[in-house]
Amino acid sequence: MTLGKEKHTAEDKLAAVGRSVYLNVDLDAVANNVESVRRKVTNKKAVICVMVKGNAYGHGAVEVSRHLKRVGVERLGVATVGEGIQLRRAGIKGPIHLMGNVQPYEMAKCFEYHLVATVSTAAAIEAMAEVLNNRKDLGREDDISMEDGSPLAGTVHIKIDTGMSRNGCQPEEFPQLVQLCEELNVPLEGVYTHFGDFENTEFAKSQMETFYAAIKPYRSRDLMFHMANSGGIISGYGTELDMVRPGIAIYGLPPGDDIKGFRALGFRPIAALLGSPTLVKELPAGRCVGYGCTYVTAAEGGEWVATLPMGYGDGYFRSLSNKGVITRDKTGEQCPIVGRVSMDAVTFRISEKPGEYETFTLISPEFDEPNSATAIAEVVGTINYEIMTRLAPRVPRMYRSGDHETVIESLC
Repeated sequence: MTLGKEKHTAEDKLAAVGRSVYLNVDLDAVANNVESVRRKVTNKKAVICVMVKGNAYGHGAVEVSRHLKRVGVERLGVATVGEGIQLRRAGIKGPIHLMGNVQPYEMAKCFEYHLVATVSTAAAIEAMAEVLNNRKDLGREDDISMEDGSPLAGTVHIKIDTGMSRNGCQPEEFPQLVQLCEELNVPLEGVYTHFGDFENTEFAKSQMETFYAAIKPYRSRDLMFHMANSGGIISGYGTELDMVRPGIAIYGLPPGDDIKGFRALGFRPIAALLGSPTLVKELPAGRCVGYGCTYVTAAEGGEWVATLPMGYGDGYFRSLSNKGVITRDKTGEQCPIVGRVSMDAVTFRISEKPGEYETFTLISPEFDEPNSATAIAEVVGTINYEIMTRLAPRVPRMYRSGDHETVIESLC
């Protein structure tokens, strides 16, 4: 559903999303963050491959991917075959990379949906070779390339483990995998690795040294080499290579602890989690709020307690119970969460009865707010990545671009 450019009330927006909470995504901020990445890349001809895995880090993979393509992002990265298929079925064109250890039984789908597979074993390469040899069975014998300049269907990238010990082949195995691709006519387009800790300068540099040593005999070949994720881009590690792979930075969230430095580079968060109370009550003293009676209203006087339909079933952390805050947008009041966060609801204390359809912010797009994704992560003992990627499909997403377009996506 698309709302026109005329001014809309809070009630209009809630009616459009079909729920009293929604994630408000600023697509113009996405474009801004892409440009911030471009400014940091040493090789100005480097291809940008934005990670949209995990439902675009919770922001909505299809709509974010569409906008990334509109602003000139060349490639996209996902974690699973299913994520790649979702984008293809939504009409997303161009190279889509499958990051991680793609398994032999997944190669047929990689070919069918034109996904660039990561290979780390001989078995994976042999499986892709078998698919290529039998592609007539897939009905794709005349359709092995795409008109948008994507590599041939069946193209792979080899990943080298340079010390993170998670995905990728060992450096000494790499030459044999290159040779196997050549022998079996599996189109090898690129070689890459991944930083495990960009804030640990010594470790990051050791990974770079290992990678450069492994690829040295192959630098003259027509291959893409890449290693820089968001942290690498910000630190200037690997940005001289052929491709960079920003993830969390595109969503305006810092990949490390240096929030001030991240903001100075021009990045800004792209989303806010907003809502309007479904019920507000003035409770007398001594009333329990929520499961387990972990909060009781003050002994003297009453308290205003409001309910938002957002709980751990939506990915909102239960551990924010009696710890988190929700911002009243009208006044800036930081309203404390009271009682336990339940599966479908969170309750908070407010100084007075709010107006009808008044909006509140559960996750702020401002770096310094106590309910920013980074601040919430510190409260619950995790990282800002998890705060956003946990947001469930049933949380509606509202997308804004300029003053004239608002796209609503209500998933459940």
